[in-house]
Amino acid sequence: MIKIELTNSSNGVIRKVTDTRSNHEKTEELKVYKTDKETNPNSFDDIIDLLQDISNDLGLELGSDFDAEQIEFYVDWGEKYQPKVAEIDERIKELNSEIKSLKELKKVLIENANNV
Repeated sequence: MIKIELTNSSNGVIRKVTDTRSNHEKTEELKVYKTDKETNPNSFDDIIDLLQDISNDLGLELGSDFDAEQIEFYVDWGEKYQPKVAEIDERIKELNSEIKSLKELKKVLIENANNV
């Protein structure tokens, strides 16, 4: 049996996984996910790691890089957040890069389909 315990600590969340399935031996894994009171990228990274680890512990199927659909955890702007011009410019740059990659992929797929 696998037992997962989550405990609040002063600096984050402690995840303890106890596994008693193999050869009647008990193994334990303990990991601390540091979170800050203020929002910052490092704190969010640990929260994302925690969510991914819990998903894996529970055997939840989140999809893979090879699936048409995949659940991903990521950080984005709040719905009512007012970004700065530089942040908007960076987002536009990232989106243009993604659009370029999609256009290149589409071109390759069309060429491959025509060669069949």
